[in-house]
Formats: sequence, structure tokens, C-alpha cells
Amino acid sequence: MERFMFDYFPIDSKEFDGPVLVTGSSGCIGSWTVALLERAGVKVHAFDLKIDKRRPSLIMDDAALNNVVWHAGDIVDTAVVKSVVKESGVRAIIHLAALQVPFCRADPVAGALVNVVGTVNVFEAAKACGIARLTYASSVAAYGALENSGAMSTLYGAYKYCNEQTAKVYSEENGLHSVGIRPGVVYGVGRDQGMTSKTTAAILAAAAAESYTVPFSGKASWLFAGEAASAFIRAVAKPHSGAPVFDLNGEYISVEDGMAMLRSLVPNASIEVTGGPLAFPMDKSDDPLRAFVGDYGRMPLDTGIRYTYESFQHSIQTGKINVRDWL
Repeated sequence: MERFMFDYFPIDSKEFDGPVLVTGSSGCIGSWTVALLERAGVKVHAFDLKIDKRRPSLIMDDAALNNVVWHAGDIVDTAVVKSVVKESGVRAIIHLAALQVPFCRADPVAGALVNVVGTVNVFEAAKACGIARLTYASSVAAYGALENSGAMSTLYGAYKYCNEQTAKVYSEENGLHSVGIRPGVVYGVGRDQGMTSKTTAAILAAAAAESYTVPFSGKASWLFAGEAASAFIRAVAKPHSGAPVFDLNGEYISVEDGMAMLRSLVPNASIEVTGGPLAFPMDKSDDPLRAFVGDYGRMPLDTGIRYTYESFQHSIQTGKINVRDWL
């Protein structure tokens, strides 16, 4: 695992002038962000609602996990967020904490509190503590809040678009600059929540010799979780001006072709694809982001699927994953 991370997503610890705070550290991208930073020798403070190492432990050993400072707290609590930022002495923040599409649909108020108020709390804490390096996760779903975008409208996307506008105001009025990144469909170890997590679920099913049906088809982004994490890390490797927002989609190929790659690894895999395509603009180029933050590595899709499959196999065999809890 360590060699794998180093080869594809090299992080230079000398570019960081102090510890980094990662919110949403128990999630998929959060786990990979914590793992990559720790692997590079950067001091990491991990913040989430509770200390939950289930996903991080899939890609980090106990020694690495013990090198991380774990904080439990509610992103909605302004005082708690400010206290963590101040007392930890972090010099950069990677804000990933959020509730995904299904959770926002089921509880719009909780979704708004976590996704919108939580983001404002992070910006307020960064402003109060003089943080000059700040990045946050928007989403390709934010396009649904734009007129005539053709993208699916969701409360999650509306909240994410609101955050982009919030970032713009903080930059203009307070001189608190940030980089927003809109990930598309993320796949990889640790991706088990959200409406677009089903391609990863199919890989897990193949590793467990289970049948599975992906409920959407057609072209989609295939963004390896480690690549997404590396992009967020690059975004805080130096200070930036303004509040630019960039797309991040990885490779753009059909779900059917991705499942064909999986079947080439597991010829007897019982994986089906049904339903229509996802209504998000996932064909947008990553090149503007790479030009702005610098190279953050790239994961070839066939390699990413193979690694994810083999990692799931290992986690099942060692008891780290109970398949019934993940599928």
C-alpha cells in the first residue's frame, strides 16, 4: 500500500508549513487524504462527528493510524470547529465533511446544517485563525443548481453550489481565499455511501463472489479516491488568491466498459448494469485544475479497478470487511 501511494501520488512534505486539518476524515476521500498526508510525513489532524477508523484502516496500518491526531466533534457547532482549528495549530484545512445525496433528500434540514452551516463554520474558523491555505469539496452535483445545465437537481447539489458562492464572498470581503473542487463519481476502497457509490459496490461484490447490479449506465466519470485526495492536498500545498472552483472527473468512460475491465479480472463475476445514465456533466476536463494546483498524479482506470478489487479481497479475507455491512 505505501509503495502504491508513493508511486502514483507523491506528496512533498516540505511544501507544508505546519499540520493539516482534514474534516470528514472518516469518509472515503477523507480517509485517502489522511493516509496520503501521513505517508508523506505531514502531521495530520482528522476531524469528524465521531472517531471512526473503519475506512481509514482499510488503507492504513495501526502505526500510521496512531500518527494521526483524531478529533471528534460536530461540524455544525461553531465553537467546536473554531476550537479545533485554533488548538491544533494547523496551517491548512481540507474541508470534506458533508452529507451525501440520499441523506440530504431524507433530511433536508440536517443536510443544510452539515453541508452549508458546517462550511461557513470552517471558513469562520479559518478567518479567525489566519489560515491561508483552504480547500473544500464542492461536487459535480452543483451543476444542478445552474439554469439550463441539464444536470439533475438535488438538495445536495444546491447546498454545494451555495458553498461556492459563500467562498466567493469570503474571498472578496474578508481576503480569505480558497480552492473549490467538484469531484465527479469517485470509486475505490472506502467508497460505500452515496448514489454514485454503486460502481465500487460492484467491485466489492466481485471480490466477494456475490451478484450485483449497478443501477445506472452510460458514460460516467471514474475518479480514483486517491487521485481525488491528492488533488485536494495539492490545492493546499501553497496559498492561492480568489475563490476559483474546478472540475475533477478522472477518466470518462461508460459504466459498461468499466465493468468489462472488472470482468477481465474476474471472468465469472455476476455483475449487471441497468438503468439510464447519471444526469451530471462528468465530461468536463481536469486540465484547468492541474494547471492551477500542479500535478497531483493520475490513476489509470484498469490499474485502479485491479487495485480496488485486490484490496477488497484482502480485506474480506482478513476480516476487515463484512460484506453484508457494505453491500
